Amino acid sequence: MPRRSYPSSSLAAAVRAHLGLTQAELARFIGISREHLANHEAGRKDLGEAPRHRLWVLARLLPPPDGQGPPAPAFALGTEADEAAPSTDLPGPLDPAPIRARLRRCRFWITKARFDLGQRKRPAEGHARRRWAVQVLQAAWLPPTDPAALPAPGRLAYPLATPDPVADAHWLARLAADTAAAPVPLSATERALRLVRLRLLEAEAVALEALLAEAGALAPESAQE
Repeated sequence: MPRRSYPSSSLAAAVRAHLGLTQAELARFIGISREHLANHEAGRKDLGEAPRHRLWVLARLLPPPDGQGPPAPAFALGTEADEAAPSTDLPGPLDPAPIRARLRRCRFWITKARFDLGQRKRPAEGHARRRWAVQVLQAAWLPPTDPAALPAPGRLAYPLATPDPVADAHWLARLAADTAAAPVPLSATERALRLVRLRLLEAEAVALEALLAEAGALAPESAQE
């Protein structure tokens, strides 16, 4: 099967997508700034001869027909349920001070919950892909500790897999460390439970805002924020 012909910018994007790399990580490997790579992927800037050769070191790990690496396994994708908050209507007379305090606390918890879900949403597929990519790169670049664990026919083998084994081993070690330190993806059940808590917090915030409106104190609270 013939190799596809990628424009250089598309090749960089294909390598990043296949290995789950950020622009900063790929730029670090090929020896340019993240801004340079971003402009290159947008078609605004040439990559340069030396970075292009470095890019091909990783491009060889694309699956056939584009490279000699293994195809990526199927990764599970997470989904989010629709979020809706019910309204409430409770009687007065009301003291707005404790309601405001509770609303401020509720908004803090909502912001924290949304941030946590956002931090741990993309890795559901991306984190698994990066962990797999680190294993592929280590298998392709590093000498096997077991003499019997030789690369399969057609696979890249150390030290021919990379022209700069020392520098690239440092890059790979940092990538492995960053991947290990990344937030662990939530399971489907954990995510569902956190979404339930977030919806309940948002519903409580809506109810508290309704209480403040009934007390005639919502406008001052909003103005203070």
